[in-house]
Amino acid sequence: MLDEDQVQRRRPLWSALAELWLDTERAAEDLERIAQVLAASDLTIEELRQVYAVEVAPVVFLNLWSAAGEWAGFDEEWLCSRIMRNLRDRPRRTRFWARFPPTRSLMLYATERHWKALADLVRKLRSR
Repeated sequence: MLDEDQVQRRRPLWSALAELWLDTERAAEDLERIAQVLAASDLTIEELRQVYAVEVAPVVFLNLWSAAGEWAGFDEEWLCSRIMRNLRDRPRRTRFWARFPPTRSLMLYATERHWKALADLVRKLRSR
């Protein structure tokens, strides 16, 4: 479980990464802005991947499966409370399903190419 300090440091990451599941196309400028948020964190690329796949994806992936998915942005309070509830109430199951290949594929199919681009951008930003 995350302590309050970790939650506060992750909130901008959760909001930025959740944008990948909005029902709109991501432009290069969007990825650059998200990468800047990620690069400013003290998490490694591997830790950021866990935030992406285990914390954010299980909460928002169904948005892209919805006929009328959210496109303007997720409410930050809703997003953070859902992630916290998911981590608190289902910690082992969430981690299992996020790593189980068929489930992971369902959650990440539409965003994995963006994640790879973000990881590269974060590496570049941090190397400057």
